[in-house]
Amino acid sequence: MLAPLLTIALGALVMWALWSVARPRPAFVVRITSGVPRVTSGTVTPAFLAEIAEVCRRHEIQRGTVNGVVRDRRISLAFSGSITPASRQQLRNLWSLSGWSAGR
Repeated sequence: MLAPLLTIALGALVMWALWSVARPRPAFVVRITSGVPRVTSGTVTPAFLAEIAEVCRRHEIQRGTVNGVVRDRRISLAFSGSITPASRQQLRNLWSLSGWSAGR
């Protein structure tokens, strides 16, 4: 009885470890609290942070997260569910104009 449970637990631990290693790491994280974006890890330009604040104001976004995720030497944006599709597209458009690559 104990052996199947131990096998399942060990399998779950291995899957979690593989997922943790394989997932893309964020180059930066911007958290929005009460409509105010703040960088919690990494670096973004003050201009991009101001653009996030403007989009939040325009679309009345009070909380959420904007992550810069490294994919193939480029940084693409990933969003929490509370950020509307229109806001996401505006931020992607701004990022394509002012964003930077992840380097090597």
